[in-house]
Amino acid sequence: MARKGENIYKRKDGRWEGRYGAGRLPDGRARYRSVYGKTYREVKEKLLIKKRDACLAGGKENMLPPGLTIRESVRLWMEENQMKWKESTLATYRSIAEKHILPVIGRQAVSGFDEEAWRAYFEGLRGQACAAQEKKLSETYLHQIFILLSQIFHFLGKKFRCNRPELPSVTSPAKAQIPQPPEGRELKKLEEHLIKSAQEGELTSLGVLLSGCSGIRIGELCALQWKDIDLEKESIIVRKTMQRIRTFSSADEAGMTGKTGTRVIITAPKSRNSIREIPLPGFLVELLKTARKSGQISEEGYVLKGIRKEYTEPRTLQYRFQAILKKLGIPGFNFHMLRHIFATNCISQGFDMKTLSELLGHSNVGTTMRIYVHSDMERKKMLMSGYKMAA
Repeated sequence: MARKGENIYKRKDGRWEGRYGAGRLPDGRARYRSVYGKTYREVKEKLLIKKRDACLAGGKENMLPPGLTIRESVRLWMEENQMKWKESTLATYRSIAEKHILPVIGRQAVSGFDEEAWRAYFEGLRGQACAAQEKKLSETYLHQIFILLSQIFHFLGKKFRCNRPELPSVTSPAKAQIPQPPEGRELKKLEEHLIKSAQEGELTSLGVLLSGCSGIRIGELCALQWKDIDLEKESIIVRKTMQRIRTFSSADEAGMTGKTGTRVIITAPKSRNSIREIPLPGFLVELLKTARKSGQISEEGYVLKGIRKEYTEPRTLQYRFQAILKKLGIPGFNFHMLRHIFATNCISQGFDMKTLSELLGHSNVGTTMRIYVHSDMERKKMLMSGYKMAA
């Protein structure tokens, strides 16, 4: 049976056949030719290329295949690039596409989607509430959608040898918001509680301390095994990260409409620079030694052993961390703030940028300075108090 409007059929021999117009016969009737493939997707792409070639043969340059939709463009882009991406990256891209691109503009033809349509699309997204959290999409998230669409359009330009479709700048650049850490007395209260609980064998508190005193990310902490901790060298080695990603069942051949779920994965960290060795402060080494001796722990075991599983996943650790803050009467803040606190404390204590950048696993010093180096008002006053125009 033909796919509606596409001239694609599934043959009796199991193969797929696609027919396309190839000019006219001498008697004026339309001439059709066919392409074949094992899957609908394979035939669909072959048809797009044939249509593109027909445009070039007819002297029409810098043209996309007639009728190419945004849905087809997204699928082509993902199929050709998915082997280059980490599993988590693919899951993120696909999640954005299925939530905010395909349902809204998936059927639109790329060539006919002008600046006015793009602006209307993004204005619609700005007013759209996130179903899970019942709040509007952030400018940062909108910027991610814009970047993803820009990548897809750049891909189309290269694949079909034409000028890439222009995507007007309709989103504001994502502005980095400086997170506000808790007050000093609250941090002191938290640290004292964590040390006391860790001394009593509470692993969650030990993990929170480990993050606050080393700057490792929550996923890196959850993936940390005892073999990654060298108590003689008093250091840890970050080799992996853990995260929960969306999963997709086999999608319908006409597009990405598979059922979704989630699962936990353990992979290499964000970048090559994220694989690093971090020295630990003495008091934390002693707490780790105590925890190491307290039970039957194997080198392959996870430092944050779960109750029902062999590990504690980031989402669970985040919940437990919030429970600790609530118990202590400390205003809630995200677990990632511990990394920010570590970085800002290192700066105030005189760490050089190169050392701090390597401890945090950043690709370059510029990243560290852009994210964490912010001069507060007291320092500005101190520096300005002695300023003279005639230095």
